[in-house]
Amino acid sequence: MKRCTKINTGVVLGLIALICIGVIVTHKVYTPTVKRDFSEIRKSGRLRVVTDKSSLGFKLYDDKIEGFNYELAKAFANTMGLELEIIPENNLDSALNGIKENKYDLLAMNIPNTAETKKELALTIPILSGRQVLVQQEIIDTTNLKAIRSHYLLTNDSICIPVRSPFRQRLENLSDELADTIRIVEMPDKSTEDLVQLVSAGKIKYTICDELQAKSLKRTFTNIDVSVPVGFTQQFSWGVNPEAGQLRDSLNAFLHDFLMSNDYWKIYRKYY
Repeated sequence: MKRCTKINTGVVLGLIALICIGVIVTHKVYTPTVKRDFSEIRKSGRLRVVTDKSSLGFKLYDDKIEGFNYELAKAFANTMGLELEIIPENNLDSALNGIKENKYDLLAMNIPNTAETKKELALTIPILSGRQVLVQQEIIDTTNLKAIRSHYLLTNDSICIPVRSPFRQRLENLSDELADTIRIVEMPDKSTEDLVQLVSAGKIKYTICDELQAKSLKRTFTNIDVSVPVGFTQQFSWGVNPEAGQLRDSLNAFLHDFLMSNDYWKIYRKYY
């Protein structure tokens, strides 16, 4: 039997739409709760997942819910017999704090496997891998400034990224490597996809994106250039509270099998 889905728009008047698609989407703000590991999640019957509002995280499109990480999280929830609750959040700082405070169970974003992220999250096995690339406009008119072809030319320039973005560490390292300044501008409440759209519209000059997502977004924003790498190949995972060992183990067991399945590759090809 299909469960009824409540979409809470977060508007003061409390506008609520009911759609029977088996997932709850809400903008509600939870107060911190007691520790929730997988045993507590199973008792509650609900998995609370925070992800970004984007084509790869979560997106409402023509009354349908789409998103690479959403579809993977839903597959996990369905396998475990859990109701899926999605909380859209573009501010990574808020999402990380929500995981630490047990407001959310799972951070389903493409989180780079770095020493810094491992200090804050218990990461799952890698879901994707790829390089970080510079996103800029393609300049066709030779009378205008041409797109740069090397990250070495970024000195004394500004790059916009989301607040608390994992890309910040790479840009700081790059600035050290170049022995010069790269100005990092953090944009509140903007996802990576939002910033790519701003680059395409000519409102900002540069942003950083993982290569797989960049190539996917280029299908929509055809005037962007994503050919300049700014880092080595990295692995990307999901994250949970460091104390939620059971949840991480359950996610890893599911992902170990699912990432080799036809169902996964159908989802992968849909978005990448």
